[in-house]
Amino acid sequence: MASNSPILEKSNFEELRTKKFTFRLFGLHIGHSKSPLLQNYLFEKLGLSWRYELYESSDIDAFKKVLQGEDCIGSAVTMPNKVVMAEHVDFVDNDAKAVGAINTIYTRKEKDTGKTLYIGTNTDTYGIRDSFLYNAPEVVKKSRDSNNPGLVYGGGGACRSAVYALNEFLGCSKVYVINRFAEEVEAVREGMVKGGFKGEIIHVSSPEQAVSLEKPSMIVCTVPDFAPSTEEEKTARATLEVFIGSQERGAVLEMCYHPKPLTRLYNEFKASNWQVIGGMEAMIYQGFAQQSLWTGYSLDEMPVKDVIEYVYKNANN
Repeated sequence: MASNSPILEKSNFEELRTKKFTFRLFGLHIGHSKSPLLQNYLFEKLGLSWRYELYESSDIDAFKKVLQGEDCIGSAVTMPNKVVMAEHVDFVDNDAKAVGAINTIYTRKEKDTGKTLYIGTNTDTYGIRDSFLYNAPEVVKKSRDSNNPGLVYGGGGACRSAVYALNEFLGCSKVYVINRFAEEVEAVREGMVKGGFKGEIIHVSSPEQAVSLEKPSMIVCTVPDFAPSTEEEKTARATLEVFIGSQERGAVLEMCYHPKPLTRLYNEFKASNWQVIGGMEAMIYQGFAQQSLWTGYSLDEMPVKDVIEYVYKNANN
């Protein structure tokens, strides 16, 4: 993996769009993924003879051979391969470095040599960003104008993408993280700083601490839809409930949407008059960002409304 940004040729997307390519989602436990539904419909609407399919595996070497095939100019990557696959591309961009993982690979030609380079990025950050920008623009503007903090609930795999999006794209100079264990939040902080992240991450560990803090306008929930059972989980939930009950309400992105979109947290925030954005939105918008890299079409050139309606209509089929 190169440390310096390569000089790239401008891609000839007009020519690429006339060819047939296959894109794959590389990961495990992906049978429920809605990405093929989204990506294949979008390829169809853009008039492309391209396909997106699942590649259920954690065999890096086997996948690299697939990636280097003539019918492949990119792929998607999910767990458990998002971190390790970053070591097997030619270059990782700054977004992915800060997050410490990639979810997208795309190809470009190096200007000096003409060599095909495999570039890793993380469009999960764009999915979170655009979920707020397109669903709650007034909240984003108010938060930016007031320099409000952001909040992430959960310190797992999606936490870093959420922290990065809130800070880098949505204007939150500091981001609170509610999580059961302080060491997990510290691991997030250390990993992101190592990757170049400049924002402030604050672990909020108790309801008492939460009461004393400036309240966020934007929250991202990144935990599975389980009722808290351990003492640590109950404390974390009680800490979140301080913010849920705040008079300064805004918008929350509930990342969990499988197996059902109306999660416990979704309903609790809704009942407290927060604007709740379902996690399907983040999946859809990160998919649009992937398509921009693969097809060369900007979001403005894509049939966004049509695709979103199609995905929601067919997600349970």
